[in-house]
Amino acid sequence: MKLQSLLAIETPVIQASMVWLNSAELAAAVSNAGGLGVLGPNAGRQVANGGIVATVEAFRQEIRKTRSLTDKPFAVNYLLPIEGVDISFKYAEPLLEVILQEKINIVITSGKDITKGEAYIRRLKEAGVIVIHREISPTVENSIMAENIGVDAIIVTGHEAGGHLSEHRISTLVLLPQVTDVVKIPVIAAGGIYNLKTAKAAMAMGAAGIYVGTRFITTFESPASLNTKQAIVDVQSEELVEINTPAGDIRVIATESIRAGRGESEVGIIKTGMLDGDHHYGVITVSGAAGGIGKISSVKEVVCEFSSAFH
Repeated sequence: MKLQSLLAIETPVIQASMVWLNSAELAAAVSNAGGLGVLGPNAGRQVANGGIVATVEAFRQEIRKTRSLTDKPFAVNYLLPIEGVDISFKYAEPLLEVILQEKINIVITSGKDITKGEAYIRRLKEAGVIVIHREISPTVENSIMAENIGVDAIIVTGHEAGGHLSEHRISTLVLLPQVTDVVKIPVIAAGGIYNLKTAKAAMAMGAAGIYVGTRFITTFESPASLNTKQAIVDVQSEELVEINTPAGDIRVIATESIRAGRGESEVGIIKTGMLDGDHHYGVITVSGAAGGIGKISSVKEVVCEFSSAFH
């Protein structure tokens, strides 16, 4: 089945779920442009609040706000329990209840071992939800496992992607065709995709669609601060470095603060750097595609460019 038919969208372009960098406005803009917008962690929020009740209710309100801005399909990201990450267990049940109560039709699950979240996936499937799964460190083996568990599609992310990096240093170019050769469900490519050429390359390797983060950060509708968007536009790929954080390695723009060894362990460094625009105490985390992005664009322009790859 074509991804467009499965998701009831015009163009198989999915906006990545990016912590602090997603909102009802961004998700609705992507969906209205024909792609699939996604609400992710802390969607639409401007302040950190560790309370479960407040976080869950904010998530519910952002879902409702997105529905007020678009009548097109959109998805939400759902973090499956991850061994060693206590917060993922604390929020799993409350967030799942919101998803089911709000009758979300499409959910992108993410995690480090799908078997740890199999029970949650089964509950989603039993409710009639379309489930797209993204392993943080994808392999051919865990892609086959996800298909056997019964998800509807998978996202395969190469090491060149933004956000938290795969522990396997395998590129999208290498991993994607290995996975598309062995699974029958739609495979969505992620990692370093930012323009028509890279989208066409993903399709040539058997991808049914693309999952895009960094390019959507540099859109007018993105909640990222203007100076963050400009920093991404100005950066060259060779200026990016990898740093270690409590949640794992991320790829960032090498600011003076990062070069001095500051910021690696501070809580909220992504929010501080990208949402607040404080590049001294925060970080700007992007994919290697950042060096190819030359301007800030509208979501519609971005989706329209990508759409040419699928016709």
